[in-house]
Amino acid sequence: MLLRSVDIRQFRNIAQAHLDCSSQLTLVVGKNAQGKTNALDAIHIALQGKSFRNSPELEWFSFVDPDVIAITASLDNGQGRLSSIEHRVMANPHKRIHRGPKIPVVVFSPQDLALSKGSPSDRRRFLDQTISLMNARYDRALKQFQHAVLQRNRALKEPRLSHIVDSFNPALVSYGTYVWQTRQEFVLTLLSQANVSYRRISNGESLGGHLQYGGCQSPIASEAEYLTVLEQRRTDERLRMMTLVGPHRDDLALDIGGRSVSLYASQGQHRLVSLSLKLATFHLLQEEFGEPPVILLDDVLSELDSDRRGELLRMISQKDQQTIVTDTEARNYEYLSPMIYHVDNGSFTKWGQDHA
Repeated sequence: MLLRSVDIRQFRNIAQAHLDCSSQLTLVVGKNAQGKTNALDAIHIALQGKSFRNSPELEWFSFVDPDVIAITASLDNGQGRLSSIEHRVMANPHKRIHRGPKIPVVVFSPQDLALSKGSPSDRRRFLDQTISLMNARYDRALKQFQHAVLQRNRALKEPRLSHIVDSFNPALVSYGTYVWQTRQEFVLTLLSQANVSYRRISNGESLGGHLQYGGCQSPIASEAEYLTVLEQRRTDERLRMMTLVGPHRDDLALDIGGRSVSLYASQGQHRLVSLSLKLATFHLLQEEFGEPPVILLDDVLSELDSDRRGELLRMISQKDQQTIVTDTEARNYEYLSPMIYHVDNGSFTKWGQDHA
């Protein structure tokens, strides 16, 4: 499914814009704070129904017309059949309407450094969001598990509810074990694919890692094992008034050549690790859905040296791959024949012709 064009109205600093999209590479160029990321985020909202910046909808409204946001995307199935997606948000009363299919998207943005440098919760969120795209049962089990943890923690905090703490264990164990097993399988596949990309971009270094089970010394393979560990930590949980064992405390432990990324990686290595994890999700989503996701690259190339920038562009600029990139200048793209837009204060001007 190809994204042919997107129309944006009253989204952040973009009053109105129409962007045609190349079937391969579209480049949005401009200085910082002019609207490049806003355009990319609007495209993500159209294709996925939500912002990749995780910002509340009420922050999306422009100061010019803070009443209605309208984002419309035109799609082509590759055989000339057109369809559309519409996403509208009304401010008063607050209401959201999304009409049309959801299209797989992989985003690379500066905030993705959190995959390597950030907290365990950043990496758990990344795993959960990616797995949920491919596995609806996982998404349901995760929500049930999180609800059980929330209720159990409340019981641990309130002495009058202490007698019902164990009543949440069956749900915790059942859903938690499934989440653990699914995460473990996914992490093995993810890291294998990420290592391929990392070795290519880094000129031979190896990326590895494992799922670090929350509150456990070793992986838990069954519901019975999970229940046993819960019973062993019963006293600690009552003292600390929280659930100490479960997927809600997991981490994705990463290493380069056997050395911990969180302890020893340089700034450049952190960036390459994050990019490699995102490239891996691209390949896994492509395998799952049978077609490549749209790639959105938001100002991530400027931090790479020319060799690594060129290698990354070669990896994502394959035939039949649709990529939309933002940058502060049009460099290193010439051989890719991109469609180019310049943005200034939310206004977009088309520079080139569509070579797609």
